[in-house]
Amino acid sequence: MKKLVLFSIAVAISFAASAQKDSTNVVDRKGNIKWVISSTTAVITKSDSTLLYVTPKQIGDSSFAKMANNGLTKNGQTIELGGVLNKVTTIETSASNFLQITGLQAGSNTNDSVMVVNPTSGQIKFISASSLFNALSFGNGLTKTGNLVELGGTLTKPTTIGTDATNNLKIAGLQSGSLATDSLVVSSSDGTLKRVTAEVLLQSGNDYFTATSNQSTYTVTSMPSAVSKIWVYRNGVKLIPVADYTTGVGQINLTSSITAMVVAGDLIEVQWVK
Repeated sequence: MKKLVLFSIAVAISFAASAQKDSTNVVDRKGNIKWVISSTTAVITKSDSTLLYVTPKQIGDSSFAKMANNGLTKNGQTIELGGVLNKVTTIETSASNFLQITGLQAGSNTNDSVMVVNPTSGQIKFISASSLFNALSFGNGLTKTGNLVELGGTLTKPTTIGTDATNNLKIAGLQSGSLATDSLVVSSSDGTLKRVTAEVLLQSGNDYFTATSNQSTYTVTSMPSAVSKIWVYRNGVKLIPVADYTTGVGQINLTSSITAMVVAGDLIEVQWVK
């Protein structure tokens, strides 16, 4: 009995030497009052009491790691990130306090998924890279075949490609064509491309008149208002421009000196090229 009392005294002395008692105490199952270690005590040494009592206040102290869940895992007294979420969880970010993950490894657009965010709720989800691409639609001159998007297709709206002296449009590798079978590409005043036949671009024609006596004016109905070249003949003899005739809109006017020589039945021939 004496040995037991001495041992208890020795433990109490050793306990007081290394740790501080809290003013709060608890009662054990036998009704004995037990002092506890102060929550401010930094270290409990081997020489302290081997029996530690804690108060309900200390049980709720955040310095004691008791359990972890909702994305956290308890490993001994260490709380680690990693685990199953068991409730809706929000991480709030801002322009200055944003979420950043470094060290991410390169992925594969065929095997890995793409993280997406609901624009309203902010909920994070994932979709396959292929479904993201397949959600895109292509038109107005573009055609999608499998995972390949190619230039070629029907235009569905007026389309303008802006160019300038530096950034101009070129098409390399054009093949030789034929004016007999192919068309020419022309541009209107607003840049709209159109095609015309070579015959429309290079116009020509001729007309014949049986003159009356001293006839000076000849109306050429098939001749455009603006032509590049005009040839006029009287009985097969080529007349000289200005000196022998002048031109108007769709007509030939002989000068007075030539008009005086025209007799009934003379053949006047007009040829033109635009």
